[in-house]
Amino acid sequence: MYRDECNRLLGNTRHYKRLSRDPTIDVQEEITFLVSKGKENNWITDHEASYLIQTNPKIPYFYILPKVHKGKIPPPGRPIVSGIGSALEPLSKFVDFFLQPIVKRIPTYLKDTTHVLLLLESIAFDKSKELLITLDVESLYTNITQEATLEVISNLLDVHMGGSQTQTPPGFILDLAHLALTRNYFKFEDSFFLQTQGTSMGSTFAPSLACLYVDHIERHTILHEDNPYRDQIKLWKRYIDDVLLIWTGSKEEAQAFAIWLNGANPFLTFTMNIGSTPNYCRLRMVGLSMGSIVLTLCRNSIGTPARGQKKEKPKRPLPGYDRTLSREDNARGPEIGAELQGYKERKREGLQRGNNSLPLRTALQASDLNA
Repeated sequence: MYRDECNRLLGNTRHYKRLSRDPTIDVQEEITFLVSKGKENNWITDHEASYLIQTNPKIPYFYILPKVHKGKIPPPGRPIVSGIGSALEPLSKFVDFFLQPIVKRIPTYLKDTTHVLLLLESIAFDKSKELLITLDVESLYTNITQEATLEVISNLLDVHMGGSQTQTPPGFILDLAHLALTRNYFKFEDSFFLQTQGTSMGSTFAPSLACLYVDHIERHTILHEDNPYRDQIKLWKRYIDDVLLIWTGSKEEAQAFAIWLNGANPFLTFTMNIGSTPNYCRLRMVGLSMGSIVLTLCRNSIGTPARGQKKEKPKRPLPGYDRTLSREDNARGPEIGAELQGYKERKREGLQRGNNSLPLRTALQASDLNA
């Protein structure tokens, strides 16, 4: 089943191309040529040049993680390429160093769960007129187009670095990004592949590329004045491929907006969730308290045995492990729980210092009841 899902994904000729041999030597030569050019022109230091050329690089390998939270049997796979120690890993990290400051300036940018908590606390929500909606960009990493992504990066580097006194020019950073993105090869079993569309989850600069690509769509389509639904978007914030939307209007109007949104870009598909208790960034929005949105840590259901199927006695879990979460969620769960607990502690400290805001106090009490 695992191999079948891997082969299904790799059989998508729009995303992947099978190679006849190991391209490591060729890729290493391209990197060496580009790094030598940068060193000769004093665009990078000797130390940076040494860092960018990987000695005895490892071959990246392909694997998948099952998306058990989708509720499908068999679960679809999330493609990941492990490039630790690979020839392209230093390039990805080097480029990401310059992209990260730009990503953090994105108007819709959300850093982490704490950022979400602070954001929602500051917003008044009118349940009678507004809807709390979440959207997910389906398979964002593999669906961004490489050519368009590089064009977006080129423009942003020129804007944010064009007048700076940095030693490394934007054009050289773009050349490194082009090489790392378009020569992204890997191995699965005995075969080698090249990713021809998108970027691979597992690459250091993949989240930055995805964020900047979607930011371009947001600025020129979703949040642009020509969007016929623009006035109904009270809030649009995003954590990579997860969107948090506060919508002013009816459910039918929101669904019409979703249809318009998916027709505005041929490569990306947004899945909309209009639930009474939507989940976002592993948080569940469980209700309202004095106009403030109340949150608790989300638990994902992984299903129950079919009728007549023997239910095995569960093994004792590791400390801090929640059976209702997938392996991915458990890896992130303790961190989120710590963020949520830390958030509550900071709120209590604020109350003890004399902040007697009624909405703040009641929201904290309600969140304690749901924790």
